[in-house]
Amino acid sequence: MDVSLESGSLRAAQSYGAPRLEVHPLPERPGVRVIGEVGLDTRTAWRDSLGRLARRDEALLHVELSEATFIDVAGVTDLAVLAQSLAEGQRLMLYGPPPQVARVLSVFWPELGGIEVAP
Repeated sequence: MDVSLESGSLRAAQSYGAPRLEVHPLPERPGVRVIGEVGLDTRTAWRDSLGRLARRDEALLHVELSEATFIDVAGVTDLAVLAQSLAEGQRLMLYGPPPQVARVLSVFWPELGGIEVAP
């Protein structure tokens, strides 16, 4: 797997047409834009991106997922863990996630505060 960091963006790609993941900072607000798949092959880059996001001090952190084609249960777990680790008063807002993200969150973390899925 090739993982590269360019001006705050993470790219993870595997050869042979395997899954790819790009995570870019949002220029207009604190957060990231995710493109591609979050799964076993791209999990390291995903977790690195969320770790950087967790270090932000802003009250609302944004994760744009409308270009994410798939996020496995482990990737959703990473989002839940991030939400649980946020400081008092911080929230994580997910925009346009793949349908399975809201389902997994509602099944495994129905009472989890600090994370919201935008309509």
